[in-house]
Amino acid sequence: MTAGATCGEVIIAQSLGIMLNEFDATGGLDTNKVGVSEGKLGVMVGKVVGMSLYRGLSMETTLDPTKQPFLYDHKIGGTAVLPGVMGLEALAEAAKAIFPELHVTAIENVNFLSPFKFYRDQSRTVTVHANFQQENNEIIARCHLVGSRQLHGQAEPEVTTHFTATVRLAENQPNAVKEKAPTLPEGAKIAAGDIYRLYFHGPAYQVIKQAWRNGEEVVGLFAENLPANHEPKELPTLIAPRLIELCFQTAGLWEMGTKSRMGLPFQISCITLLRNMSGKEDGMYAVVTPTVNGAFDARVVDAEGNVYLKLQGYRTMELPETIDANLLKPLQMLMR
Repeated sequence: MTAGATCGEVIIAQSLGIMLNEFDATGGLDTNKVGVSEGKLGVMVGKVVGMSLYRGLSMETTLDPTKQPFLYDHKIGGTAVLPGVMGLEALAEAAKAIFPELHVTAIENVNFLSPFKFYRDQSRTVTVHANFQQENNEIIARCHLVGSRQLHGQAEPEVTTHFTATVRLAENQPNAVKEKAPTLPEGAKIAAGDIYRLYFHGPAYQVIKQAWRNGEEVVGLFAENLPANHEPKELPTLIAPRLIELCFQTAGLWEMGTKSRMGLPFQISCITLLRNMSGKEDGMYAVVTPTVNGAFDARVVDAEGNVYLKLQGYRTMELPETIDANLLKPLQMLMR
């Protein structure tokens, strides 16, 4: 190790042979030696663009809203919108791209700044920039996801930052946690048929089979046998995005049932990933607790009480559309 070099710098330099040369198209990065190629790491990784001294690692992927279930089953007002959870997946995949031996253990300080929309069902390119540094024995990647649109009458494309977050990488996952398994409903519950008359989600994102109130918590059971989240369906995901979506939607039921408002994801203080979640969705529960400051904490747990992930400080931004009062009645009765 050279004098003054951090562990993170050494790992990057040794594995990739990076030369921070701003006059090189890829910043001196040999993109063929990055631990990903198209389709190898995940659906949100298309190609590695390069490494910049100022922007960090840059990755791009082009998404077609007519082909990806997470887009054509996630339309608001008829327009496909990138789910926040798939934006987080993109940040995690970019962070892990040059550290394939490390685990994504947490995603912190998440901000959903602006919806990423696919107008007129046309493909768009998602770009992720990740700046790396060492913090104790971990690598942290400060990431942001941007999109570019060429608007009529403008000479330069409009570039918008849509999501930002810090992804934490470590050699080992956090210590596994086991808690009391969710209490199954003995009384009232709301089923998917009533839930998705309220929500806009299509089949691949109708993730709640049923939900119920348990004291000051609301519990959502993951739906079985859902269509694939993405194509090709064999591609892995790092953060089990639909389990995080289960938390979002279960929290949304509380908001609609108690406040008659529907919200989109706005901020998350921290997502902690506690266990390997590859291929695990069926049989999972989201247990969501409102906090005193208007946010939500949540955990995803199985029937044995094994906790797979935790959310802290989840907040939403209210959608301006009003909700049909008749459709709200079953949910309002449940949340009394």
